[in-house]
Amino acid sequence: MSSTRTIPATSGRLPGDSALTPTAGSRVSTESDSAGTPVPSSSPWKGYLEIRLNGGSVSRRLLSESHVVIGRVPGVQLLLDHHTVSRRHAEMFCDPFGRWWIRDLGSTNGTLVNDEPVTEKVLQPSDKIAIGDFMVSFFLEPKVENRSPRGAIALDDDKPTAIRTLMDFDPPRIAAEHLRNLMEFSRRLISVEDPQERLAQLCHLMIGKEFRASLAVALRIRAGTPTMLSRPFRPSSHQADGNPYISRRVLGKLQETREPVLAGNLASPGPNGPPSVELTMSRDVMALWVVACPLALQDDEMDVLYVTLPPDLGSVEWLSLIALAAEVYQQSESAWMARRHAQAHAAIERELDTARQIQRGLVPKKHDFPGFDVAIAFEPCKWVGGDYVDVVPMPDGRMLFAVADVCGKGLQAALVTSSVHTMVRATTDGGRSLPELMERVNKHLCEWLPAHSFVTMVAIAVDPVTGETECVNAGHPPPIAVSSSGALRFLQSAVNPALGVAITTMESQRGTLAPGDVLLLYTDGLTELRNTSKDMLGQERLGEGFLRICMKDGPRGVSAISVGLRQLLEAFRGDQLPEDDRAFLLVRRR
Repeated sequence: MSSTRTIPATSGRLPGDSALTPTAGSRVSTESDSAGTPVPSSSPWKGYLEIRLNGGSVSRRLLSESHVVIGRVPGVQLLLDHHTVSRRHAEMFCDPFGRWWIRDLGSTNGTLVNDEPVTEKVLQPSDKIAIGDFMVSFFLEPKVENRSPRGAIALDDDKPTAIRTLMDFDPPRIAAEHLRNLMEFSRRLISVEDPQERLAQLCHLMIGKEFRASLAVALRIRAGTPTMLSRPFRPSSHQADGNPYISRRVLGKLQETREPVLAGNLASPGPNGPPSVELTMSRDVMALWVVACPLALQDDEMDVLYVTLPPDLGSVEWLSLIALAAEVYQQSESAWMARRHAQAHAAIERELDTARQIQRGLVPKKHDFPGFDVAIAFEPCKWVGGDYVDVVPMPDGRMLFAVADVCGKGLQAALVTSSVHTMVRATTDGGRSLPELMERVNKHLCEWLPAHSFVTMVAIAVDPVTGETECVNAGHPPPIAVSSSGALRFLQSAVNPALGVAITTMESQRGTLAPGDVLLLYTDGLTELRNTSKDMLGQERLGEGFLRICMKDGPRGVSAISVGLRQLLEAFRGDQLPEDDRAFLLVRRR
């Protein structure tokens, strides 16, 4: 159910990210329209895309809305202006459980995930999505960082220096022993579950006998201000001397280039080493080299490994070794993130599967009742839904047919439908009249339903002997009746408010269901079904189509009518995937 139902009376690019270099006839940009809504704040994950055209440079796009249409027509949220992309090619959306989906919108060239054509698919971190000639990589990162900064740290104000990055040197030679150490380090990290301990392992590696650093510390730089993510680690032979020496100039260069940097306060060790670089700290106090490597980039934050080295280790080989260790650490963090994401998805699927079983258990299995032929269709949209269908014998001999629709989707809606099911069954057994039954359910929902939530419901009591009907409609689409002679009529609507909105007295409508007449109760998943042109089926078209189905080749049984109604809905929907739960109840009086 759409939460915007009328109730009757009573992109942006991340800072510092590089733009995709346009080629002839192509353009990438992010736009937004009124359809974009923020990703639910309850989701623990933040998604982003890396977009590349034909092996060119990369553009990074944060998924800040819960719904992103991708195409080459102006007005979509993600504009990929290239002839290989359809006007409205695909869409991405975040479901109520924080999972991101990709859905093809009937594009000419199709949508591929990891080289497999898809119509609709839940995305996993690092999935590769082919949109025409664009390769779009999907990534997730936690919204809340597990490690808390340990406090601000003082910076040393350096004078301008010629600090070097790893890109300034020729490829170095790395000893096999160091590569073995890094592989062993990688294996250790995969078995360490605590993120703070993994960071400590990285710092321990730096001050160990393999890397021989005199200091290793992890920093977080936010808005130019560093704080410590770890305590300063020093070899046991070094006496702790309070806060470590941190060069403002080195951190500034790191933020500018996002590449590992090397600086020192002594001359180059040789013709193949780095040029002479000067730090503010006098070599009379301590001769050292400094290496800083990025560990994580997120919005305006950067996590950094900051290492100081003895005078004899100031070479590109040591810079490369530390950069490799930082990369191993990054890969481990990605692996742990993917593991947590997979575990979260598995837990969600288990919960959804249980909820589906419970919800389907509430749908009546018996379809043959004295005096009536009944057919039921119940189709939640993707997960569990908020539609309720029921058939309940009443103490006075009448049969109660009910359909309800809870505002929203997912587990919350499913829980409300379970409550409505329980209330209807308990109130019916109590012998209350139909208006009293609806008033009782309404009072219950008004007392505990969350704000801005409501339930629409229609209930019809039919006497199997006389065919007399009583209908109470609480904000729900009107039931449709077709007589055996082909007359179409709509029952009560827009008289009573939706349930859970306000305490009120319910009005009923009386009528008759003659032998051979067919009654249709349904949710707005039918009337609000959209086709590829985004047109809704609507109440009028549904009624006309239902009449044709009922009278095709003469009056028909409910099983044939149910099949025909499903075919009508599928034909109208075409390639457009359903956006809402769908349920209907067919009743034919014998």
